[in-house]
Amino acid sequence: MGFKLSTLQILPAVFLAGALYSCGVEQSQPNVLLITLDTTRADHLSCYGYGKQTTPRIDAIAAEGVRFDAALSTAGITPMSHASILTGLNPYRHNLRVFWGNAGHRLPADVPSLPEILAARGYDTGAFVSAYPVSAAYGLDRGFATFDTGLDESLAELDLSQQQKHDSHWFDGPRSSTQRRGDQTTDAALAWLDQRGKEPWCAWLHYFDVHDFSIVPPAAFAARHGITYDPTISPRDPDAREALYDPELNFIDTQLGRVFDALKASGQDENTIIVITADHGQGLKDGKARHGWIKHRLLYQWCLRVPLILRIPGQAPGVVKNQVRSIDILPTLLEALDLAPPAPVEGASLLALARGETEDTPRLAYADALNLVDTHSPKRGLPEHCIDNLFCVSDGRWKLIHHGQHPENSELFDLQNDPLELRNLAASEPQVVARLRTFLTTTGAMEIRAEEAGEEDADSAARLRGLGYVGD
Repeated sequence: MGFKLSTLQILPAVFLAGALYSCGVEQSQPNVLLITLDTTRADHLSCYGYGKQTTPRIDAIAAEGVRFDAALSTAGITPMSHASILTGLNPYRHNLRVFWGNAGHRLPADVPSLPEILAARGYDTGAFVSAYPVSAAYGLDRGFATFDTGLDESLAELDLSQQQKHDSHWFDGPRSSTQRRGDQTTDAALAWLDQRGKEPWCAWLHYFDVHDFSIVPPAAFAARHGITYDPTISPRDPDAREALYDPELNFIDTQLGRVFDALKASGQDENTIIVITADHGQGLKDGKARHGWIKHRLLYQWCLRVPLILRIPGQAPGVVKNQVRSIDILPTLLEALDLAPPAPVEGASLLALARGETEDTPRLAYADALNLVDTHSPKRGLPEHCIDNLFCVSDGRWKLIHHGQHPENSELFDLQNDPLELRNLAASEPQVVARLRTFLTTTGAMEIRAEEAGEEDADSAARLRGLGYVGD
């Protein structure tokens, strides 16, 4: 894998934790810091080879830890993807499958999640999230003793036209009824971390900034990147979206720098496992040029490939080229903590790969986009061939996007020779299609409990539409 084992690396993380101290207090288990960057493409982080220095503070963590170069998400939509990160399950198993609809829009209470597992073992748990799509409305708050969204609830009763005006156009302010800026999330997280005692803690920090320019960084920060906020520019303008994407990512990076500095100053850095990942990517203008879509939701690599960085104190740094999945995060953390999951998970620990060991069988990655049964799927705006329920399976080289209602539109890409997914080989490689499609049939991934989308309450609809999820 391009790196060698160190003496410390072969020691279990739980052994290392016993010898470390947080703020001078002996602690039996390491802390866990899970960071999720909403709508963040791996290829826009400088540690992943991007030509611009967007993420120097994340890069420093990557240099101390293990960077996974081919990590795939389970969905191009925020709630479904985060449910997989927190449970180690694919969407057809955890059953949070749509933004809203009869197919399932809330994590069921009987599905164990990371904070519940750790809280039952004495961990303090806190979540500091930045947008409505990861709120309690989706059941993602379960297990967190502190669940801080920071949303401005005084704006929740605005009518839809007012809310869209407020939430979707160059708002240089700290928060709205649908999201808050990264510095506000960081302030809340740092206040909580400063109050931790001797018990180990698990914190989830979620940043939404790069998703859109509903809320933007302070004008002075933007000016350093050559950005001037112009209310005459449409929030749909692709050039404006593209120009702000990297500066907003850099703004998140500066906020994470505050967190990393605080951990180091308190001595907790040496006893904290850090995971940095994203829920999904974004099409941007190259996604539009290649596949006709500038946002997310679809199942091409610009949407599914996410950063994944794992830093365990005492473990040697390295890079893993194997395909891995976001469902591997939970079992990885549990193994590092010497804990067993309370129920079977579909993910598998990454610690062996991180140590440089090899795997004989590739990990199959799954993702879906149920565009026909999601109330907020932009059915009239999607590329015509994607107005379907889409199911993806990838073995690292071959990637199938099966179209449920119109199998004749299914796509097969050879990622090794066609990483930009420009040549559909489904017709010329039927055996590969059949092999990958077997996963879909044997797992029941294509079994959907609803044939059409359901209706939601007005408040939820208004908030999601304020974020640009407009449905039909």
